[in-house]
Amino acid sequence: MGSNPSFVPEIGSDGLPRQSSVITYTEQIIEAEQLQLKKYIQENYTKIRDVERELANLGLEMKLTSGPKKAVKCEMTLLLSYMPCLLQALEHMRKKIEASTEKIRVAKIQEEQARKVWESASKTVQEEEAIKQKLCEDLSKLVEESNNSQLSRLEDLKRRLEAMNPNRSSTSLHSDGRSSSLDSAIQGGSAGNVPYQNNGLKVPVTNEHKPQPPSEEGRNKKKVNYQRGKGIGAVPKTRSSTPDWTGAGFDVDGRT
Repeated sequence: MGSNPSFVPEIGSDGLPRQSSVITYTEQIIEAEQLQLKKYIQENYTKIRDVERELANLGLEMKLTSGPKKAVKCEMTLLLSYMPCLLQALEHMRKKIEASTEKIRVAKIQEEQARKVWESASKTVQEEEAIKQKLCEDLSKLVEESNNSQLSRLEDLKRRLEAMNPNRSSTSLHSDGRSSSLDSAIQGGSAGNVPYQNNGLKVPVTNEHKPQPPSEEGRNKKKVNYQRGKGIGAVPKTRSSTPDWTGAGFDVDGRT
């Protein structure tokens, strides 16, 4: 049998036998396997690190995505907690709106009633004004008719008096002439002055112009003038400065 040279111990330079080549070969194989294992471990460790990095990224993404979800969830929780208050507020606002609507409706009804009352009052005022205007017109007509009636009666009385005394026209003209001349004489007189009221003026009267009726006819004329003293066309007569003189042209006592 021949010997395996790998198993023959080698003698070193120092004369000591060295390790067997088998042991050396085994150690080399072990080292090669260790290198392969280290290489495999390193490769797998890199993969593990990548997986760990991916897991960390996934965790961060989950945190980032779960944050808004949690915020939305919190907001929803708060909203749900505030929902009863919101519902109560909405109900309160609805009641206020209904009350305001009712007040507006009542105010419109009152406005309509006030408008009707105002229209009725305005119509009543117009009717009263029309009645007042008609009454004024009727009153004016009555006054005018009364004046016309009085004038007619005065004219009738005048005609009757003229019929009773035909000589009145000449007497009246004669008396008017005497009155005008007597007034001018009274204004120019200076003796025996007695003041009396005649149309708001004090006029002196003298005794030298005292008229004396010559006969019974003069007395009758004076009585006729006294009867017409308060009517139209009364002829003033002069009197002496006696208490019976009134300044209106006739004697109140009817004495001659």
